[in-house]
Amino acid sequence: MVEFLEFELMRAAMKLVRDVLKVSNNEEVVITADTASDWSVVKATARAVSAVGGKPVVFLHETPVGVGKAADPYLPVKTLTATLVSADVWIEFNRNWLLYSTPYWEAVTRGKARYICLVGMYADAMVRMIGRVDIELMYRFQRKLAEVTARFKEMHITSPSGMDVVFENDPSRPILVEGEVSGPGEYMLFGQVDWAPKEDSIDGVIVFDGSIWPPEELGILRSPIKIYVREGRVYKIEGGYEATLFEKWLRSLNDEKMYNIAHISYGCNPGAKLSGNILEDERIWGAVEWGLGSQSPTFKGKLGPAISHTDGVCLRPTVIGDGEIIIRDGEFVHPDLVELASKLKIPT
Repeated sequence: MVEFLEFELMRAAMKLVRDVLKVSNNEEVVITADTASDWSVVKATARAVSAVGGKPVVFLHETPVGVGKAADPYLPVKTLTATLVSADVWIEFNRNWLLYSTPYWEAVTRGKARYICLVGMYADAMVRMIGRVDIELMYRFQRKLAEVTARFKEMHITSPSGMDVVFENDPSRPILVEGEVSGPGEYMLFGQVDWAPKEDSIDGVIVFDGSIWPPEELGILRSPIKIYVREGRVYKIEGGYEATLFEKWLRSLNDEKMYNIAHISYGCNPGAKLSGNILEDERIWGAVEWGLGSQSPTFKGKLGPAISHTDGVCLRPTVIGDGEIIIRDGEFVHPDLVELASKLKIPT
């Protein structure tokens, strides 16, 4: 860890533990990490848990190959499951995530933990995306963004890279405001608002031009990857060498569910930047991100588990709902969002 970040990292860890997760006296907090995790982040968070009166437990294991259920053969599944099911709070810092793995599904169905997914978090990102963000203002902006989006039925998204996709929202499904922890359940880092559209309404071409992860070979993209979607399923992938890698990886998983579009997300964390770390990239201000494969039960969709999950980031989108512009060229321009957006953005 860079020494000058030490104070800032500890402050960010305290905000996470005290203000976001609301860890209280004697709560047992499991922090999971693999051998590719940033150990400085793990240590700072464990110290913060102890400082507020909690009881930190760090569960370190070898970095698995793959993520989700594809990681199961490389995990100590029995011991990990027993630990997570018993936890009051679970903080995931794994680089290759446990999200959608067998221990995850057991924990969210049998356990009562407040689980937050912070996969691949590293010191500099934790300082920028947690420590320097006005969390209460972030929540207000996200709520307003979700409220605006919930008004619309028909959505249309384009981008300079050639994305052109339409879909319909299902008013019975939640639009998730990430990071607001209120009791047991699954939570993501704030700076993201996401939901599952009507799966069979998603049609067009989605262009990933920021990053994709997994597979391991990808990250920040050198050239765009186009995925063609009909009724919520990918039927063709175009692009250069990276598109070939992506298509080969999807095919290697031998699971038709990996071709399903699971969710869409807005990025709105003012501290995020394109880094190749998907946790950060999908929160880039004004970006949109699409997930393929496993669908979390929190989305109230109809897809369920798959063997794995992958996320792709689209930069500088224009998002239109029922004719009203929400995002134009990567900037929030809807009248209900402009004032909060201007207050939230961190000067560069």
